[in-house]
Amino acid sequence: MEIIQDLALIGLRASPVVALGNFDGVHLGHRAILSTAIDHARALRGTAFALTFEPLPAKFLFPGRAPRMINAPFDKIELLRSSGIDAVIVLEFTRELSVVGPREFVRDCLIGKIGARAVVVGHSVNFGHKRAGNASVMVELGRELGFETTVVGPVKVEGEEVSSTRVRELISQGDMRGAARVLGRHHFLGGVVAHGRERGRKIGFPTANLAAETECIPPDGVYAARVVLADGGFGAITNIGMRPTFAEKDRTIESHIFDFDRDLYGQRIKLELIDRIRPEQKFDSAEALATQIANDVRRVKEIVAAD
Repeated sequence: MEIIQDLALIGLRASPVVALGNFDGVHLGHRAILSTAIDHARALRGTAFALTFEPLPAKFLFPGRAPRMINAPFDKIELLRSSGIDAVIVLEFTRELSVVGPREFVRDCLIGKIGARAVVVGHSVNFGHKRAGNASVMVELGRELGFETTVVGPVKVEGEEVSSTRVRELISQGDMRGAARVLGRHHFLGGVVAHGRERGRKIGFPTANLAAETECIPPDGVYAARVVLADGGFGAITNIGMRPTFAEKDRTIESHIFDFDRDLYGQRIKLELIDRIRPEQKFDSAEALATQIANDVRRVKEIVAAD
């Protein structure tokens, strides 16, 4: 898959079809938009593009009020890659771009630089200055400027509308099963394994300490998880929190990987969170904590095996 960051270098492409969106989470609703663009491009023997922004507009315009991103930028690109899209256009969102109106954005960017034959958007899309563009505006611009517009959605799962907002709500509640239902996959944290205090090793449960790049982290607690590496996934028990038994001051994300003895320091991993099994709690001693962890491990292994 090609990644394009400068539209001046895009060149001539056969019948471009553009899926436009933030694609934060690349959830089932986003997948429907992407697959529609891919199908349309194949029918035209053209090229399917996903066009997104970095940083996302809300992050740039309202950094103090913007929602936490479900995926780190690197992980979002990888999820888009897995959708089968031909290329991803990542536009730098700037002050100059933020004041471009919907019509000008479509005329100059989608048509003038990309040459879009068709555009695919979600039913709740917003684009252009002050979010003045929406799905209806895109349809009208298509009629005016000569491209086809397809509006996708709403997409529902078990009667529930899929959206990035809903995904964030479920993650914030620690409902990892619910989040997986609307994502179409387990929510994961991406980042590099860093050195920690090695508390786990001292009580018989060595852990990989994740320096997460992902912003959307569920509440403190113990989770059934899977660490995903280049050569596969490995069951794990993960603790997110402050380690109150040891009176720590920093929140950590530590995973004990089952039947695993490789050195992961400095490696980038994905930590899939399957289920939250209990909140974090303080124990009277390290020995009491170790006993509880042993019980948790048995339960987590059953959950991971059944997943």
